[in-house]
Amino acid sequence: MKKNVLKKFAAAALAAATVMSSMSVMAFADDTGSTAKTGSVTITKYMGDTKAGDTLSPENYTGVEPTGEEKNLLQGVEFAYVEVGKRVQVDTGEGKSSQTEIQYNVTNDDFLQAIGIKTGVGKNYTQSELNNKVSDSVNKTAVINFVKKNKKSNAKVTDKNGTASFTGLDLNALYVFAETDATNAALANDGSKVNVTKVSVPFLVSLPFTGKDGKTVTELNVYPKNSTGTESIDKNIIEGNQKKKTTVANIGDTINYEVEYSIPVTEQGLVKLVVKDTMSKGLTFDENSNIIVKNKGVEVDSANYDMVPTEGRDGTTITFKEAYCKNLEKNTTQNFTITYKATLNNNAVLGQSGNTNRVIVTYQNDKDSKTITSKDTKVFTYGIDLTKQAEGGAKLSGVEFKLTEGTNEIKVLRSVDAYYPSNDAKASSTVTTDEGKIYIRGLKPGTYKLTETKTNAGYVLLKDPVVIVIKDDNATGDATADVGSKPVTMQNDQKNSTSATAEVPLTVVNSKGFDLPVTGGRGIALFTIAGIAIVAAAGSLLFMRKRSK
Repeated sequence: MKKNVLKKFAAAALAAATVMSSMSVMAFADDTGSTAKTGSVTITKYMGDTKAGDTLSPENYTGVEPTGEEKNLLQGVEFAYVEVGKRVQVDTGEGKSSQTEIQYNVTNDDFLQAIGIKTGVGKNYTQSELNNKVSDSVNKTAVINFVKKNKKSNAKVTDKNGTASFTGLDLNALYVFAETDATNAALANDGSKVNVTKVSVPFLVSLPFTGKDGKTVTELNVYPKNSTGTESIDKNIIEGNQKKKTTVANIGDTINYEVEYSIPVTEQGLVKLVVKDTMSKGLTFDENSNIIVKNKGVEVDSANYDMVPTEGRDGTTITFKEAYCKNLEKNTTQNFTITYKATLNNNAVLGQSGNTNRVIVTYQNDKDSKTITSKDTKVFTYGIDLTKQAEGGAKLSGVEFKLTEGTNEIKVLRSVDAYYPSNDAKASSTVTTDEGKIYIRGLKPGTYKLTETKTNAGYVLLKDPVVIVIKDDNATGDATADVGSKPVTMQNDQKNSTSATAEVPLTVVNSKGFDLPVTGGRGIALFTIAGIAIVAAAGSLLFMRKRSK
């Protein structure tokens, strides 16, 4: 009698332990009695904290559905199962003694290989032997890959309620379940993307078994959690202590940039990380500037990455070395910051279109490569289009103007058909072309003065400087201008016709001076002629008087 009681107790205990899991889950058994022909497993998937998905002891596996975590339900996660054996009742007693046990006859050799058992297909194993192997983190990836390879049609994706149900499971069969694809994981309530860094651990199921309440379980509910990480990117222009998406600058000015990005590193580890900075043609990457790369606030040694500027220096690519990537802590979020400089150059677009800069980060965990892209930053700059002419409309060449902002003269250098602000030793003031033009590109908003310092012969210099005020909306680049006290309509960029409010057009008219007598002029000539006539008359009279004598 005592032996029979012990046998029944052992059988019940082992059967109850058959739902073997090392994942962060809880299970609840529905009471359906003992007359069911088949069983079922319903998985409800949740998003957990960074360290979720770690191994838990079997007693933490069974329980009730989490409460207050509806916002963390995950859709789009694939689970699958493979039948790997069957439940058997065997006598394990030695010699003439008798000991009845529930064990599991494994019929799939690939499964045994995945859990680290090299030989033994067709043999019987205890619950603890198999559970210890499946729960060993060393075997986790191999078990998941085994299920992926052999799942056939036995796979389902969690729905908008975060659930995936598997029905029609044979009673007394041994199944291995695994989370086989979490790349499309998203929050069930709004569909927003979730980056899984650690999937739940595979688990074994054999139904029916007796629950803690003494009732027979054929319908099993499981509540696994994923470990998740953050994916984000942000790029800014740094001015003092301010972070800005837009700014204004003169051509030749230096722009300070900062890129902040976060990437999740899965339990398999990071194998690739590439940061590509792309600038518009109006910006030149300063490869000689002090580029600083930081991870979690600590500067990364430049030996851990390669930096290659583009051929036109309108960007750069930073490729982190594989060894560095693999050494990053697994199942974490890595937070990087990169700071560097660029210069606004002569190819800059004037006006609203601005000069853009964006960053693309590509990273790869295991086999999955992902890309995140920053929003554009913009640098705005503007121009002046001056025409110099005479009163009749004739264009005046060779007229010189000095450009100032406040008390500072802005030296400019001519290149092709325009002047650009420059610190070059050859930079000077402006001179009108044969068409009477002075075309200045690359000025930030401000109050400027054009002072005429030399004009054509016979013309009068302007009495006062021409005052030009450029004002802009720093967020959009939309600009307005006044010449003197009069508002003027700004024109599109002549070199980039789609960019509006780019240039201040103005015309300066020179007048000739009044005609005045000058030394050696017409009045003196008349006196000279009259004097000559008088002398000639006097000479004739003298000549005639001498002859008469």
